[in-house]
Amino acid sequence: MKRIIIIGLFFLVAAWNAAAQPGDSIPKTRSHYTLAIGTGWSHYFANMDIVPARNVQKEFIGTSFRFMWEPEYRLSLGLETGFYRIFRVDSALTSEYTMDARMYMVPLLLVIRMRIVDNFYLSLAPGIAVQFSQIKGIGETISSTQYSFANFEACASYLYPLNKRFVIGGEARFLYIGKTNDYIMSLNAVFGVKL
Repeated sequence: MKRIIIIGLFFLVAAWNAAAQPGDSIPKTRSHYTLAIGTGWSHYFANMDIVPARNVQKEFIGTSFRFMWEPEYRLSLGLETGFYRIFRVDSALTSEYTMDARMYMVPLLLVIRMRIVDNFYLSLAPGIAVQFSQIKGIGETISSTQYSFANFEACASYLYPLNKRFVIGGEARFLYIGKTNDYIMSLNAVFGVKL
């Protein structure tokens, strides 16, 4: 019985508080769309070493593209893609033969972003990714494509509005790749435009 009385009092106070506020006390912002591009350092964390570490390069420049629908609420939805070089391996098999291996990734993610405080956002993004690999060495070039369906990205963003149309900022991303059970971390500079 006490719980019912407490819950009833809570709803009564909440309704009274909502009715007491003037209708224009809540700031009204328009719903809009934002298109943003980010680029910066990325690092690949493999769950196992492929070849001796001196032959593997895992740090590259990554690029992301994000399209967001931002209503007047704290939550916004969008799509994200990008291009990440995952690793590069250059090895000398013999004095005559060398082997070059490359892997790239293109993610396609559904972004759910929340504004925590002014200009600071946290986002979660599940989705798929396409991984391309290419090996050159003895004989013909070997290329393969594989799909990863269990990927997940967490991102923290600071986006500063230059004016009503343009924003700049930075992002820290952490992307889990389900197919290979590996991770990519990136730090990007971001430029966006409100459509």
